[in-house]
Amino acid sequence: MNPNWNVETITRISTVVIAGAATPALVGLASVRWTKGIRQEMPHWRNGMGLASIVITSAFWLFQMARWLMLSMNRDLTAPYGDLREFELFLPAFFVYPALLLACALQGTPRLLMIAAWVAVLFSGPFAYT
Repeated sequence: MNPNWNVETITRISTVVIAGAATPALVGLASVRWTKGIRQEMPHWRNGMGLASIVITSAFWLFQMARWLMLSMNRDLTAPYGDLREFELFLPAFFVYPALLLACALQGTPRLLMIAAWVAVLFSGPFAYT
């Protein structure tokens, strides 16, 4: 353990690790419950909205984990047009926040699991970098 870490740093890193590990587990459980349980009973438009929520949350988690991995190796994510900082600022506004509304289209346990995964994916990003 780094001797320069204080309680705040340890709390942030612990939160990121726990939330980062919980997100794929919650998304996986929600998708299994949705596939095996209520998918046949729901209308097509609600199934599409729920699937969109699962995909968006998973993609944002993957992006956050790739960013965290690159930053831990002292590398920065770059794009052909420059730094990805601007992209990272707009990504939650256009994709992650609507994923919560799309998750509400699910029913029962998958809805609760996707809302929990949505909260976990938010905790896996900002607390590590601020």
